[in-house]
Amino acid sequence: SQELDASASISTKVLTELQKDSTFNLNYNSAFVSTFNYSYIAMNMKPDGIKHKKLFTDKKVRRAMALLCPLDEINKVLNNNRNKRIAGPVSPLKKEYNSDLQLIPFDIEQAKKLLDDAGWNQLDKDNVRYKMIAGNKVRFEFDFNFVNVQVEIKDAAIMIADAMNKAGVKVNLNPVDPKSHSLKNKTHDFDMVMSGWVLNFAPEDYTQTWHSSSWSSNGDNYTGFGTPETDALIDSIKYEVDPAKYIPMVKRLQAIIYDEQPYIFTFSNMKRVICHKRFGNCEMFFERPALLLNSLKLLATEDKTAKK
Repeated sequence: SQELDASASISTKVLTELQKDSTFNLNYNSAFVSTFNYSYIAMNMKPDGIKHKKLFTDKKVRRAMALLCPLDEINKVLNNNRNKRIAGPVSPLKKEYNSDLQLIPFDIEQAKKLLDDAGWNQLDKDNVRYKMIAGNKVRFEFDFNFVNVQVEIKDAAIMIADAMNKAGVKVNLNPVDPKSHSLKNKTHDFDMVMSGWVLNFAPEDYTQTWHSSSWSSNGDNYTGFGTPETDALIDSIKYEVDPAKYIPMVKRLQAIIYDEQPYIFTFSNMKRVICHKRFGNCEMFFERPALLLNSLKLLATEDKTAKK
């Protein structure tokens, strides 16, 4: 109906269908644009042991959770393989991305073995794993938080929960509103959460998301990741301006995070951008909001189907 001038938030499914429509293509410029952003699934590494059980304190368990995420299938089914899988907290668009880190495959049997090794090797009557801790039976059951704003997010959560269930892990889906989602993350009031970070081209200060001080102050280190070694490395990265030194340091940090697995890194996401052809000078970029609005020029024509 041509009621929209521009958008950068249409779903992958919708834009894919629109691009098959000749009328849409006649009236709109459109593109899937790479971004510096990435999505992830975070696990609470420092739970209180009361409201949130100590499920993810062992990195074997965290790696098992990563092995139970069918990310390639999610990308295929929900994103038409548009998004790019990642292995660490750096955009693949940047030189400092550690391409030596291997993507973690979907492997239920390997995940089961790791859970067995970590002591979660007994099954309850409903086939949910459990472990005896201090004389108490602790079931491997947890809440999986995600924002309730997009059906694709919910669908991805359902696919992950179904896969984990096959390994004896019970996942309770917990959709929350964006405001509550942010508050729960910062106060560590979660077991597992699916979210994402919006980044840009500039060198990143990893203090915000990975320094231990950001966990104790209820900052953006939601998981509790951090040791004196990684804190010192982050402090050094922050002040290093020589690329020959900076890039290896960032790659080393990524390797440590990869090994500890506080996040399950999912995708570097694509922006879905459209702009009506009544506007000229339409340029699309990696940076938010992906469309440079102040450069658009309304064309001197009354023909709504005029091409750029």
